[in-house]
Amino acid sequence: MRIDELDEHQGLEAQMVRDWLTSKGCYRQDGPWRHPTEKYSYTDGEYGGLLWEDTLFKLSVDFELASVQALLREINPRMRAGIPSQEARDAHQGAWVGHSGGNRRNITIGLWDGPEFVRGPVRAGHPNAWSYWPVDHSGNKVRWPEKDGVML
Repeated sequence: MRIDELDEHQGLEAQMVRDWLTSKGCYRQDGPWRHPTEKYSYTDGEYGGLLWEDTLFKLSVDFELASVQALLREINPRMRAGIPSQEARDAHQGAWVGHSGGNRRNITIGLWDGPEFVRGPVRAGHPNAWSYWPVDHSGNKVRWPEKDGVML
């Protein structure tokens, strides 16, 4: 399987990888990123590097993660800030997970009713400060709606 076929790869950006590397104690030295042990380095160039399949596999091994998918789940938790576009809400008529901040208890699942996020009997109104992602009927994250390969 190719990495770009994993749901967790959708929306992945080089800056997300850079932020994750920084959080793990890596630093940039003369171009490439350096592992905290200084044993490994990772390409970060004008034409990519951090998003290359080989680099992501190497990161998963060097940081002793179970798989590249586990790495991608850490780097890309798949939540997008602000109300999803009307196109995205129209394309995914099912439930969405919403997160209102840093506290894990502030996660909820609801539906969109026009511009309002509805959680059971509670209408959340216009929670712009929240982050969202579409989920299936069991609450598992699914791919963000796309049109012509671009996230709506």
